[in-house]
Amino acid sequence: MNLLLAFTPFHTPASPPFGLACLKGALAKARPQTAVSVRDWNLAFFRRWLNGEMPDLCHLHPNHLLGTVCPSLLLQNGLGARILTDLCHLPTTPDEQATYMQAARILDDVYNRLAHFYHDILFPVVEGRQKLSRQAADALFGAELAEIEAVQPDVVGFSILAEQNLLYALALGQVIKQRFNIPIMLGGAMMSHLDPVELLTAYPWLDFVFFGEAEGSIVAFVDAWPSQEFRGIGGLACRENGRIAQHQHALPLDISQLPHPDFSDYAFDDYIAPEPVLPIITSRGCYWGKCTFCSHTRPYGPVVRVRQPQAVIDEMAHQIERYGARRFLFVDEAISPRMMRHLSQMILDRGLDVQFGMEGVRVEEAFDANLLRLARRAGLRWVYVGIESANQRLLDLIEKGITIERVERFIETCREVGIIPQLSFIVGLPSTTEAELREEIAFLKQHPMDSSSFVLMLGSPLHMRAAEFGVRVEDKQLLYATPNGIVQAPRFYFTTESGLSPVTADALVEASGPYPKMRPHLGEVHALLLGDTKFFDSDARPPAPATGEEIALQTLGAQKRAGDVNGRWFLHTAGCLEAAGRLEEAATIIQAGLAANGRHSVERDGLALHAATLLNQSGQHQQALGMLGKGNGRRAPIPAAWRGERARAWFALNKPAKAAREIKSMLKAGHEMCWIYHIQALCYEQLNRPQEALAALEKAEARDWLEP
Repeated sequence: MNLLLAFTPFHTPASPPFGLACLKGALAKARPQTAVSVRDWNLAFFRRWLNGEMPDLCHLHPNHLLGTVCPSLLLQNGLGARILTDLCHLPTTPDEQATYMQAARILDDVYNRLAHFYHDILFPVVEGRQKLSRQAADALFGAELAEIEAVQPDVVGFSILAEQNLLYALALGQVIKQRFNIPIMLGGAMMSHLDPVELLTAYPWLDFVFFGEAEGSIVAFVDAWPSQEFRGIGGLACRENGRIAQHQHALPLDISQLPHPDFSDYAFDDYIAPEPVLPIITSRGCYWGKCTFCSHTRPYGPVVRVRQPQAVIDEMAHQIERYGARRFLFVDEAISPRMMRHLSQMILDRGLDVQFGMEGVRVEEAFDANLLRLARRAGLRWVYVGIESANQRLLDLIEKGITIERVERFIETCREVGIIPQLSFIVGLPSTTEAELREEIAFLKQHPMDSSSFVLMLGSPLHMRAAEFGVRVEDKQLLYATPNGIVQAPRFYFTTESGLSPVTADALVEASGPYPKMRPHLGEVHALLLGDTKFFDSDARPPAPATGEEIALQTLGAQKRAGDVNGRWFLHTAGCLEAAGRLEEAATIIQAGLAANGRHSVERDGLALHAATLLNQSGQHQQALGMLGKGNGRRAPIPAAWRGERARAWFALNKPAKAAREIKSMLKAGHEMCWIYHIQALCYEQLNRPQEALAALEKAEARDWLEP
């Protein structure tokens, strides 16, 4: 059997994916005759973009770059290559640190813009509302499709770590199935948070979904492949006799018997990091396991399994010998003080020259100065610590099992011994009062940390015991809606009996002004590497680098000076100016573009959409309709992207019936805009059609475009 297992965008390309290395190691030991090719298509994707090897995809954008910076403008003139150089070198001098921080911020901006751009293109495809032409599929996925053709696998599997990896995998998987008729499977941690039956129902071309720990299941799958008899394979959902079958979870694995992860298919030197960093674990599950907001243990089940420290050290020594890597990131849910002590002492006794970081470090009393000094001597440079709150009542509510005094003592001790503590915080925990939030804001002002909004997650104690916490669980949030079925997100809308909503709490934190954050760096891998330098000793930051809009406009300015101006140039420039809030300049460019382009070009249609949007925003609704009308010799059908602006204009002109018809035509063509269901509901309300108005509002809420 020939398996191709891949990790898809979007994820920070700084370290090789762990899950696929574990699967390859398990198959290499149990079924060495099975050919297993592992591909990090996420890394290859970003390398292609940074090296300027991707085609211009702006013609695929459904809204003609409306308010959007085309990613192809961001990485020209060698900027991508400079980013790679700056981020693959450990900065030591102040100038190098400044260069590094600016490169990290630019890459973060590029990452987010690429993610949004691909979402705009692929989201309607994944929902089955639009189709990709062969030419579009080649432009988007040409490199991946070429590898499929070269390897000729029997099955292609995608490892889905988080939601941001799923969209790309679903779009690419469908193209692979259509073009090569190869079975497609999904696995990875995210599959334990989604409903496999929903996925298989929504996507008839999808064949297998693995959930839970898969090292044993994948071996059983390979054994069953010749007979195609998959009954009894734990942790697998698939199609059996014309129906979808979801088997029971696989039994918890004896992790002491698992082989070492196999990283042999990864090109270590290609990762965007100064040195290779390998992920490693000491346990599966969380030894604390009480935090009421957490659902991270769903892939592992309720049983916590801990490896012998000697086995962990043996794995480190093996990976050093095999790959030459001496930097490790422990990615456990939680590392106990006992494990840290044993590992540190064994590293020193064995004389291993390593440097490592640890995620999931709790603020235990046992993490005292003596233990942290021992760990520092062994190579510990960075820890990720979930603080979550600075209010004791809220800490007790989420059963964190820590005190504020202990948190502050732990932070101080880490800094004294030379370990970088990266802290995380949750804003808007259920029942948070304004007074408690002020207390938390004061804490945020004292310590550099990351923060995120509270989300009610499927399977968390707060979800399962909601009434105890004064929480009312509403509907599940929607991920995808296809003609065949929906895929729900592992999150819920909710209301609370008292306290601030996460949205309100976030707004109050934002209004309180900036709070200190760690110096810009490219994620946890870089943090542990930088922990061995003086990088975090200073709070100094360089001036903010040019924004994406500024970089793109500089590129467009150079094109204009070189005489390289065409219809696409006007679209690019208009989108950049709109994104920068320079609407008057955008309007001037749009008018010039309309004058310079013929009546029937794709670029002219796009510019007309830009013009109508600006006219609607300025209250010139009749002029917007004129811009998007059938007059001026236009014989082709009205583009679907125009319909939303026409609907907005008709609604503003108090013509709800006409607006509703425009929206219906737009949706029938498979096009959506973020506010369209809200306007549709208001139209139906004015037309005294309450049931249709309610359905439109429910659709808007399901899309997560309205505040819950």
